Amino acid sequence: MLPVRAAEPGWSLGYLWFQISQSVTGMNMKTEILFFIVFTLTITCCFRNDSPSPLKFTAYEHNPVLGPGKPGSWDDLIVFLPCVIRHNVTFYLFYSGMSKNGKTSIGLAISPDGYHFTRFGGNPVFIPDDKGFDAFSVAQALVLKGDSGWVMYYNSTETAEWGPGPFIGRATATDLTGPWKRIKTPVLTHGGMGEWDADFVIPSSIVKLHNGSWLMYYSGGAQFTILGDYFTGLAFSKDGITWQKYNDPATKEHPFAESDPVIKGEPGDWDGMVVWSGPVLKIPTGFEMYYLGGTRPIENPNIRQIGHIGYATSHDGIHWEKYPENPVFGVQKDPFVLSVPEGEATIECPSMVFQDSICFMYYDYGPTRFNIGMATAPVPLTHLHAH
Repeated sequence: MLPVRAAEPGWSLGYLWFQISQSVTGMNMKTEILFFIVFTLTITCCFRNDSPSPLKFTAYEHNPVLGPGKPGSWDDLIVFLPCVIRHNVTFYLFYSGMSKNGKTSIGLAISPDGYHFTRFGGNPVFIPDDKGFDAFSVAQALVLKGDSGWVMYYNSTETAEWGPGPFIGRATATDLTGPWKRIKTPVLTHGGMGEWDADFVIPSSIVKLHNGSWLMYYSGGAQFTILGDYFTGLAFSKDGITWQKYNDPATKEHPFAESDPVIKGEPGDWDGMVVWSGPVLKIPTGFEMYYLGGTRPIENPNIRQIGHIGYATSHDGIHWEKYPENPVFGVQKDPFVLSVPEGEATIECPSMVFQDSICFMYYDYGPTRFNIGMATAPVPLTHLHAH
């Protein structure tokens, strides 16, 4: 399910050296060795580029690809938080939907081409349990292929509240359309009082390693209703059910006493208040991540200004380096949100799926326009991917 992007093929230095050496005569052994060293360094710097770089996305001209449902339906108020799976040439778009009663459920839309979606007739495919940790809402589906069937991780709340909840649940199904069978207890919970993830934890990406273990990247914060200090954390699991948060033993005081984020913003940066993880993909040098980042405008701190997508890479999945030319995609590149008042537009929560030489990136428009949009990017032939 996770794309693996291959490195750029290097030049054949031996062949190039042979061609050049035939035209250079009169070199002694010492000069030849020195020339070869300089030549190798020059060619490597000029022609070899192993540094990962982000894909270049263009917004779909007919956005949005999915909007709120018909009046009176379960999702007539909000559709957001997309997660897209491509299986047997069909695109399955899981999304969170809400009606005026305030409860959030998970629905499904299906497409043969990734552009035109039709709602599944059996929606919603996953609803609150009316008891326990996911009694009031289920949202932010994260679906992946399991050892036998499909696995869904999701965010949940047990009481009526606005915004994401403090729990991550797990459900399984033999078919993407369900029925989905939940585990009765959460697999990951919020941090304790004073911790960076004390208020909410949201599943963002799952990476299954070759040794059978799992990595879960999740977004968290100490208080959702106050924009700021939303970070990305990491949890480890051997079976996909029991998870342990990453904790740096060097940090012993709140807000990082119990666990530590692996990527966060710095004051004054474009993503200084929000680093909300999106898809994490395996690459030959480690991992790459596309994430939501943002801050508030300095002129008007009361306006929400989250709305751009950044890119970061990591060798070990724990220590991340942000792309120096971030953000790589934002509201200025999608005509659908250009009419939204400045400072209120947002593009958030990306989900990516690959089809041949095209990458489809789906996202929502946040609290100003509750729709789901899409952008595409060509995948270079030198960047192979496996589904």
